[in-house]
Amino acid sequence: MSYKTIVVHVGDEPNAGACYAYAAELAQREQAHLIGLASSDVSRFLREAVATNNVSPSIAPVLETLRERTASALDQFERVVASFALAGFERRAVDDEPRVSLGALARYCDLCVLGQADAVRGASLPSAGLAADVAKASGAPMLLVPHAQAPAWPIRRILLGWNGSREAGRAMRFALPLLRRASAVDVAILDAGSLQSGGGASLRPVTAIGQALARHGVRAEMVLRDDAGNAGAALLALAAERGADLLVMGCCGHSRLRELLRGGATRTVLKSMTLPVFMAA
Repeated sequence: MSYKTIVVHVGDEPNAGACYAYAAELAQREQAHLIGLASSDVSRFLREAVATNNVSPSIAPVLETLRERTASALDQFERVVASFALAGFERRAVDDEPRVSLGALARYCDLCVLGQADAVRGASLPSAGLAADVAKASGAPMLLVPHAQAPAWPIRRILLGWNGSREAGRAMRFALPLLRRASAVDVAILDAGSLQSGGGASLRPVTAIGQALARHGVRAEMVLRDDAGNAGAALLALAAERGADLLVMGCCGHSRLRELLRGGATRTVLKSMTLPVFMAA
């Protein structure tokens, strides 16, 4: 497996340039076609702000401003990726919301790259749950680039969060091209006792994940913790402890309301990440 079509979200996040460069570097290594997709959000503006007065003469300038902002973001994307030796790249502008346009296009791509939302800038950026929304809508894996600092290539060490779930399994399989290239792979099992006892007599999950990776040429070290607390915070702390360049994990399966009320690993990681995160739902 390799990534042959990669889409990157083009917007006005503070780490936008670093996000485009990270996506372009990966596309260059994979000899993949890179698509920069910018969403003007015109559809949401028309639905929320114009529904009560759709003949107002003030509407046209607002729509023009939204589309100009989209074009400017795509210009930056093109400037950044032009310096890479890519198999091909293109820019696309749509008038829909990012979660809708990305969710639709990502179904035809091998990977979707997004920048981490900046909570300080709030409503001017896509919601912190954009990656989770797109992952669930498309089934494609997401690669999140942190806004705190520009990540560097190559990816030498990867931390794989493993809890035996369907989502963790999908994330592991989608990340195999990166796992194979890494110099070191750590598999973090945070609630080791529970996972071991829940596998049934015929399955030993800790052994099984090591064997599954080994058959793909990935030699992994198991890092076992008996900690059933905040999995997201624990994964980020362990990634820092192990010097990981990438965190691979499944995307939380909670409903949006439950996750907002109770928190969750996905929400914690998306909010506090300082390294790239690869996730799948």
